[in-house]
Amino acid sequence: MITDEEWKKLKVGDVIWYTDQHALTPEKLIITKITKNSVYCDKTRIDKESYLLHSSLNDATRAVNFRLEKRIEKIQHQIDKNLKQLE
Repeated sequence: MITDEEWKKLKVGDVIWYTDQHALTPEKLIITKITKNSVYCDKTRIDKESYLLHSSLNDATRAVNFRLEKRIEKIQHQIDKNLKQLE
């Protein structure tokens, strides 16, 4: 998530990173317009409070990796449950 301090420093042309819930890697976006509560990348509006936006690639990558780890844990749990049912 972009902090209030980082938000104040953003300007048109800056790169931010979007971490879609299902993405395997962060998506690079270029800011085309900024308002008090939103940022626009091309014609897509994203809310300032979105936890999917990050100001650095490192933060975005950590967010993606965290979600992937949680998905892997969930899948592993389901595999274990399915194997127990087969026994």
